[in-house]
Amino acid sequence: MQYGNTKNDREPKGEPLLEFKKRAIVHFAVSNDEVYMATKLTGKKTFFLPFNKGKADGSAGNPPNPNGYATSYLWEEILEKDTLLGILSRYVHLEVKDKEDHQGRKYKAETLIFPRYHQLDVVKKLLADTKANGSGKNYLIQHSAGSGKSNSIAWLAHQLSSLHGVDGNSVFNSVIVITDRTVLDSQLQERIQSFEHKEGVIVGISRDGSNESKSTQLADALERGAKIIITTIQTFPFVLEAIQKRTSLKENKYAIIADEAHSSQTGSSAKKLKEVLSAEQIEEGIEISAEDIIVASLEARANSKNLSYYAFTATPKAKTLEMFGVLPDLTCAPSIDNKPEAFHLYTMRQAIEEGFIFRCAKRLYHI
Repeated sequence: MQYGNTKNDREPKGEPLLEFKKRAIVHFAVSNDEVYMATKLTGKKTFFLPFNKGKADGSAGNPPNPNGYATSYLWEEILEKDTLLGILSRYVHLEVKDKEDHQGRKYKAETLIFPRYHQLDVVKKLLADTKANGSGKNYLIQHSAGSGKSNSIAWLAHQLSSLHGVDGNSVFNSVIVITDRTVLDSQLQERIQSFEHKEGVIVGISRDGSNESKSTQLADALERGAKIIITTIQTFPFVLEAIQKRTSLKENKYAIIADEAHSSQTGSSAKKLKEVLSAEQIEEGIEISAEDIIVASLEARANSKNLSYYAFTATPKAKTLEMFGVLPDLTCAPSIDNKPEAFHLYTMRQAIEEGFIFRCAKRLYHI
């Protein structure tokens, strides 16, 4: 199908193959070099998202393929039967948001979410490595703004919660997601709930209430086997405290997914974090972020085989790279220049070139 004609000359209305939520889930536009996709055709307003791998130098597009077209991964990998069925059952979902127009009239906006290539790739590789190695390993996912981290985290959390190892047993008792974005915890619950409809599987810990109340909520959720627990940076220290103090929880295995820092906390909350982690005390006024949490936790429990950390950040600090860095081939060896690298990378350059970051940022990064 020629999407250029569809976009400019044909209206989707009245054609079931082209209409939203009818017979097609996603529309791919493919050349020899690049792949783009859209889940909703709206004539001239149609926006095709890039579905490309990215090149070795961090730029957009696809690397050359010595054995064929640069885009052959689409039909050889993505449209392969088992992969496609997995995408349909574990990734594709309809996102419904309440919105308001300029006249104050409320309406529901629907978006059919289909994963971009790097989102599929990172979840697939994290699951495969965790399945092979079990708990106790740490992963740094360096994804730029514009990568769609919220969806990547939701897909990863949901699939880690039901992941079985090579021995056939569940790898984790619970998956704990921490974030310091005030709205992300509720968004994550909604997104994960779209895949998992069983009551009690997902638990959100309230940021309100006393410390004792938070500890009780967390301990109860952990002990009754809640598969996914979503909490903010402010309540995360009480997760670790609950695991430390309750004998029934000490032998359990947990996946901890940490979203990057967008804000910070100071004072008593930071002190509580350091106290729980058995790390050094810090002075009033020193900022601490979600990234600091995972680093401090690892320093306090360097040999813990019960906790796996999955850290999502756009610009990791040197300490985070030092503690999480691996080679792209997952050998956990130093890189050629002796600098550790992220487990998975979606660069700022690729995000800019694909149009997900304001293009004037090119001047800042000399791209």
